[in-house]
Amino acid sequence: MEDNPQDIRLTVDEIGTGTLSLRPNGENDFQVQLCGMTVGQIIARRRSFGRAVWFWSLFAAHLPEAMGGAGSHASTLTGAKAAIKTTLDTRLKRAAGERGNVPWVNAEMDSP
Repeated sequence: MEDNPQDIRLTVDEIGTGTLSLRPNGENDFQVQLCGMTVGQIIARRRSFGRAVWFWSLFAAHLPEAMGGAGSHASTLTGAKAAIKTTLDTRLKRAAGERGNVPWVNAEMDSP
């Protein structure tokens, strides 16, 4: 029986040596990729007075059970990316006992 790709979880070691990237999924909508898997999303929504709020989430389905999912919001895309990195780094430290440093590889997507 074949593994369902939705059931595959990354290991702490894979995350520790992986890189984060964004894949456009529409206007102001990005999939967060880690080790070739979609592990989250960043999406902008307009709020009162036309202000954009960037909602970010990490999906628990592909992360080690001990790391779980997470999500919140930021005022910029850069802020949302920083929050995802900080969350992964902190949880990697907790899971592996050492400070994580999961870098972004396509920082040029910092506009909007």
